[in-house]
Amino acid sequence: MSTRKKSINRDEDGLPKFKTGEEFDALSPQEKEKVWNYYDRLIRSSELRDHTPEEAAIIAKQRRHHRKSGRPKVGKGAKMVAVTIELGLLNQADAFAKKHGMKRAEMVAKGLLSVMGEQ
Repeated sequence: MSTRKKSINRDEDGLPKFKTGEEFDALSPQEKEKVWNYYDRLIRSSELRDHTPEEAAIIAKQRRHHRKSGRPKVGKGAKMVAVTIELGLLNQADAFAKKHGMKRAEMVAKGLLSVMGEQ
């Protein structure tokens, strides 16, 4: 039986090399701490590389998809407006909308159309 300490294979950053969870678990607590400290830090822009064309295409596709997510556009779209309504009237309107399975905005839109004579 050898009493020599097993040398740890290290990469260019001085971190111990490991490929599996079992290999990581076999590291000493000090080596695990060293790995943790390396990855739990701000990464300098000088350490980053440019995206490959394939990576850039994937990122562009994800950005396009992200912009499309959310509420579907109805008509010309929607704009949020701030309107002051007396609290008693607002409570009555909310109760009415809830009773009739409507959202507040839907009820307001129907009311506007009704007043303008387009319903």
